[in-house]
Amino acid sequence: MTFRQFAFNNVKRNSRQYMSYFFSCMFSVAVFFIYAVIMFHPEIEGHEFRETVQRGIVAAEIIIFAFSFLFVMYSTGAFVKSRKKEYGLLMTLGISKGQLNRLLIIENTIIAIVSIVAGVLVGILFANLFIMGFSQILGLDGSLGFHIAPKAIFLTVIGYFIMFEVNSLFVVWTLRTNAVIDLFRGARASKRVPRFSWILSIIGLGLVVAAYYIAWTAELYNIFYRMLPILGLIVPGTYLLYTQFSVAFTNLLKKRKSLYFKQTNLLTISELSYKLKDHARLLFFVTILSAVAFTASGVLFGALKSAETEATAFVPQDMTLLSKGEENISQMDAEVQKVTDYLDQEKINYTTVNIERTQARFTEDGNERWLDIISFSDYKMLAGLNGTEVTKAPADDEIFIMLPNVVLPADTNFPESIEIRSENSQQQVAIKTTEAVLITNRHTSYSGVVSDQLYEKFASRAQANERYRTVVFSIDNWTEHAEAIVESMSKVDEEIISGRDASADFYLIMKNSLSHALFFGLFISVLFFLAAGSILYFKLYQDLDKDVAQYKALYRIGLTVKEMKKVATKQVAYLFFIPFSVAVIHASFAFKALQNMLQSSIILPSVSLISCYLLVYAIYFFFIRGLYISKMKQVM
Repeated sequence: MTFRQFAFNNVKRNSRQYMSYFFSCMFSVAVFFIYAVIMFHPEIEGHEFRETVQRGIVAAEIIIFAFSFLFVMYSTGAFVKSRKKEYGLLMTLGISKGQLNRLLIIENTIIAIVSIVAGVLVGILFANLFIMGFSQILGLDGSLGFHIAPKAIFLTVIGYFIMFEVNSLFVVWTLRTNAVIDLFRGARASKRVPRFSWILSIIGLGLVVAAYYIAWTAELYNIFYRMLPILGLIVPGTYLLYTQFSVAFTNLLKKRKSLYFKQTNLLTISELSYKLKDHARLLFFVTILSAVAFTASGVLFGALKSAETEATAFVPQDMTLLSKGEENISQMDAEVQKVTDYLDQEKINYTTVNIERTQARFTEDGNERWLDIISFSDYKMLAGLNGTEVTKAPADDEIFIMLPNVVLPADTNFPESIEIRSENSQQQVAIKTTEAVLITNRHTSYSGVVSDQLYEKFASRAQANERYRTVVFSIDNWTEHAEAIVESMSKVDEEIISGRDASADFYLIMKNSLSHALFFGLFISVLFFLAAGSILYFKLYQDLDKDVAQYKALYRIGLTVKEMKKVATKQVAYLFFIPFSVAVIHASFAFKALQNMLQSSIILPSVSLISCYLLVYAIYFFFIRGLYISKMKQVM
């Protein structure tokens, strides 16, 4: 048997241990390759979105490759640790340090080649499906043709081969200082009674609660300022929860004698106390990876599902065209006709409403501000188009400032009353606020609603440049005709129509950007999640022989197979679902922060996504549990 055959047999005989690692690497290679296929696709070159798409793909590729490097480095380190006793035996039998290093490099190279080849083949198999999906996301008339660019294969193969080889050298470097006696000890270490600090436990819990509070109270205007503080609190807080609070919690369970001495709880809780302490860093890492996966994919998916509702909230009417000044208003009908002709050509049903507005100004904090005003009758009619009934009208000495969907706190700090004035009119009015039924006039700071009598007073005396006219469109099933609506607005003269707004425009921008982000981010999130499950698999597999020896001793002192199955199931379930549950709670507060910024509910999208992740995690759990049970039966 040659040295290469010896290395190959080592890999083959440890195939069960390498299986989860292999599939995770293969998935990483496949995702990287598919993105590279799209990035180098020749048909993208002629599209205006090319630069945006390529920047997104490059960012995704960097994240995938960097994470793959860290994942492979951790995984190979874990494998070496679990096989140190085997390496110690080889050195005792006469293998040299150089030969051992060569063995490690050959083994890792074999795994690298198989993972890369399998990943590229899987990528080729599913590339056309992803190309069609990506074409649909971009809204192309026809799907991009199936094309595998040689550059994509070259980049994937060379990049990942170098990454695996660099990790092999790192493993060799970490093993170089180990003496034979250290290798024989392997991954075993004497167990000490888990210790904890109540102070650190409370600090960890406090950090997490503080992060939850900041996320719970976040709004659109301050979420970007709160993201770093949330991360700065949640990461160390989660670490302290596992290293300190978990041990404190199990100690409290031990003090509850009725629970602790019930059936097999003594074994479960005692062993769990040790495992939580021994695996604290691992569980922390898995929790953070899972939380990132849940949060990234959940936030993007929830926001995408709410695109229609958010478009309606930010742009209350389906489409509005605005003209300022009598000269432009006199030419407005011809421009509106261009829009209606295009909508008629596309067979889109619509109705139009004309709204007259006029402008005034007021002084705020020593600065002169402009606002436009509409009559209460017009406001009531526009609210009716949105399906909202308005009953309370402003008095002749009141103005209702229309607040848009997103406002800064400073925008709501109005004085109790102001004097509004135009060139020929003025009036002292009390300020109240109301829901916006029109998008904010781009020529003024605020839009207000006044009584019909007060509006007539200002409108009848308004000068030519103080007059506005808005044509409001109500369009049937506007989401189905979004692109046509946006195209119709491009037909008008921007000098005459100074304001063009449509829910469809906001909807398309939001949908396209989120679709791209979801396409780039979803597979990265899945990669993170699968890696988290794989890391748990590595650790539990390393401890499998030691745990089986413990169960064998318990069997000898009288514990039944059924009871041992129950204990084993609980221990594996705790290690799998504790980090999953903590990650879900972390992500839930991120979803709450998103909900604070959206009008529509994201509960259903969030629950659906987490359920999919839970299904995958459950498959992982039953696979590991089956491995445990089969091992236990072998020693009975």
